[in-house]
Amino acid sequence: MTARPDPTTRRRFLRLAGGAGVGIAALGAGGGVAALGAGGPRLAAALDRAAVAPVVATGGGPILITIQLAGGLDFLDTVVPVGDDYERLRGRGAIDRSGTHRLDDSFALHPSLTHLAERWHAGELAVVHGVGTPGSSLSHFVDTEMWERGTTDESVRTGWLGRSLDRLSPGRPDPLLGLAVGELSPSMWGPRWNPVALPDDGRLPWSASFIDEHPGVVAAYHRLQTASGDPGASLADRVRASQGVVRGVADTLGGATDLDALAEAAELFGDDDGDEARGTGPLARGLELIADLILGGLETRAFHVRHGDFDTHADQASNLPARLIELDGAIDGLRRKLGARWSDVVVATWTEFGRRPDWNGNGTEHGTAGTQFVIGPSVAAGHHGEPSPLDRFDRDGNFLVTTDFRSYLAGLAAHTLGVGPDVVAPGVEPMEVVA
Repeated sequence: MTARPDPTTRRRFLRLAGGAGVGIAALGAGGGVAALGAGGPRLAAALDRAAVAPVVATGGGPILITIQLAGGLDFLDTVVPVGDDYERLRGRGAIDRSGTHRLDDSFALHPSLTHLAERWHAGELAVVHGVGTPGSSLSHFVDTEMWERGTTDESVRTGWLGRSLDRLSPGRPDPLLGLAVGELSPSMWGPRWNPVALPDDGRLPWSASFIDEHPGVVAAYHRLQTASGDPGASLADRVRASQGVVRGVADTLGGATDLDALAEAAELFGDDDGDEARGTGPLARGLELIADLILGGLETRAFHVRHGDFDTHADQASNLPARLIELDGAIDGLRRKLGARWSDVVVATWTEFGRRPDWNGNGTEHGTAGTQFVIGPSVAAGHHGEPSPLDRFDRDGNFLVTTDFRSYLAGLAAHTLGVGPDVVAPGVEPMEVVA
């Protein structure tokens, strides 16, 4: 039943938008962060996608999904050398290699990485060795910022993905070419737009499942568009004018929807049910949402999601396997959900640095070189880069960096987004990790 416009509707909408947490965040024109509540933009977005019109025009090409392994992944226990040097270096902290997944005569994967081992044997896994930043400070903040910029040049204030995506948008810039799930990623700060983050709860507009499951909210949005006098407005347009969008949408909501639709939205965008109810962690939810958006027709070219904590100073014997199990299962879930669209995707990891060779008695300390994974049917499967030597180290006793992180990122950008290496870091030779 359609109710009379309620004078409290706007107030209720703002409470809904603000109380459900940050749904979309954009760096505002004035430099501050504008937080748009989960209910507001998702109801207000609720869906240009319903008209089955693409949100952005990308020109096709692979979809790049970057997974940040925050904290510094220990490569020595993840991609385990087969020879005796492993036990010599790691000592009492060495894992039992009898359960590892043998890749070849030189390396095996941690026992937790069952699915990645399957991808290796299917010709869909590249292992990139010795990746690091020149002259690492071993600071999470400093090295993460370098990875996000894609360069050691501190004067650069944009992200490597943002600069790459900017080249794909020669006309009117569109921030929805790149989306982070969960947290904003500075890697997507572009020269002409602000980064956008979407919540990872899997209840977003444009997704195939949302459109099928919640026709009432879709209908409510179309009434909102009509009442606002701008039936052709897209979410991209609203994001570009992010400052004040929640208040503006709330002003029109009362006369555009009925209270039953608002109540449905409140239920959809209310409090989080918690991981226990879903049975999955943040990474799995984030990758499931990304798959749902791809299947729903969103033509975003790059997604980013964060997974951690890999800062295993202590309890590495239990913490590292748990994080790797989550990573392995989430990627497997992404592949299964995408089905035939899996062939359109390249998944690539990055971590700010590796760990030290030696065991501290309970874990490992901040190190230098790390190993990265690139997964998908179109990757150049196999080993890339020179593995860090196990008998020679830098002056601080850390692994030698044999692959410049800029070459790794430039290769991802060149072979998925089709941009030249100078967009990431001038003078860098891009690594050919994607066929």
